Amino acid sequence: MRHALSLLAFATVLVTTMASASNYRDVTRAVTDDQMLQSAGVAPNDARIRTQCKAAVVDTDDAPEFFNCVYVQTDKSLNLFSVEDGFLMSELQLSLPNIDAVALQHTGRWNQIQLWSGHRVAVLTLQGDGFTDPKQNDAAYQWLIEHGVRQRDPVKWIGP
Repeated sequence: MRHALSLLAFATVLVTTMASASNYRDVTRAVTDDQMLQSAGVAPNDARIRTQCKAAVVDTDDAPEFFNCVYVQTDKSLNLFSVEDGFLMSELQLSLPNIDAVALQHTGRWNQIQLWSGHRVAVLTLQGDGFTDPKQNDAAYQWLIEHGVRQRDPVKWIGP
């Protein structure tokens, strides 16, 4: 019985890990797929920044649940998409005027973009080669500031 429970626990962890890895691969492919982006309602030519990310969108007091995503920034909006069954699914779409504030939290060599809109906080890190890319995070943050999003002090690091 103990052996069967151990085997079941191992199988559960293995399936969860494989699903997570598959999601990462799906996101990697989706970043460059113009057809998927068009189907999600964003014209590929409008995308100024288009990259992998890890993000969470939380209400102020909720614990963050991070997901792999595609980050798409246009001249007028910021979009976070997850990939489900081969389609981009909107997790967050904000026009720049609807973003109340943005902050960049630095922790050691990593940084995290924090966005406020109403009672929600979106936390994200842009990624390159599967790891947080501080240069991309800095560039996206600066771009948002330059396009009229109000800067604020960051809160402590959110999430893992």
